[in-house]
This record gives sequence, structure tokens and C-alpha cells, in this order.
Amino acid sequence: MSVSPHIFPSVTLNGLKKSLNLSSDTLKVLLISSGTYAWNSTAEGHQFVSDFLGGSGGGSLTEVSTSGTGYTRQSLTSVSLADSALVTTLTCANPSWTSATFSASYALFYDSAGGTDSANQIICYWDFGSSQSVTSATFTLTINASGLATWTSS
Repeated sequence: MSVSPHIFPSVTLNGLKKSLNLSSDTLKVLLISSGTYAWNSTAEGHQFVSDFLGGSGGGSLTEVSTSGTGYTRQSLTSVSLADSALVTTLTCANPSWTSATFSASYALFYDSAGGTDSANQIICYWDFGSSQSVTSATFTLTINASGLATWTSS
């Protein structure tokens, strides 16, 4: 699956304010089954999971159902943050859902330290380009060599 990643500008600000710690906080991922999210000036201003779920101007988004689908929000494992030649990379193990039966269009990666969707800070989201379906199989998000998210400083 080819994805288009989008990093929320609030990540840098919240990191500098020390309200976000990508190295030690529990990071999670959730999947969106329906709705359209456009990367625009509204989206760029989002800071929390509830902002993302509210949408970016085209209506709210619907998270994949947890009822009989094999889906739940998942904690990321083997998270690491590295810096090399002005490039910061966040990476983790590939999240996957086994015995899954659902469709998803987006994945949202976030810091769960806030405890609620209105306080959990968002990091980035992946747009799958189209709805990806799985039936009684494993659904995996592949974190490639470039990492989950990459920032360049100048």
C-alpha cells in the first residue's frame, strides 16, 4: 500500500514546549474507516485526536469499529527517534491487526499521554489514497526505512 504521510506542525511546537515527548511517551495508531480528510489550512492547525476526528472541512471521520472486526487502537512498539545531518526520524515496528475484517482509508499516529482524544496530541497521519480492505487476514502498516515520520531542519 502506498501512503502519503502528513506531519502536523503542532508536533514541533509541542516538542519545544515539552508537552510532547516522542522518545518516552506511549505512541499509538488508530484507523479511519470513512470520511474524507484534506491536508489544508484547517488540518494544519489541528493538535489533538478529537480535532482530526472532527475532519478538515468536509465532515467528521469515522474510526474503524471495534465490534467483531479485530481492530482496536494499538500502541506502537520499538519506537525510536534519531537525528542525522539535520534530519530527525521517528520510527517503530510495523503495527498490525490479526484476524482483521475491516476497511481503512487513513492511519493517525498520536501521543496518548493526554489520556483522552481531546488531550492526546497528534503527530502525523497517513492517507492510503483509497480504502484498503482486509477480510479474516492480517492488516499491516509497513514502516519503511524512511521511518514513520521525518522532519528536516535548516
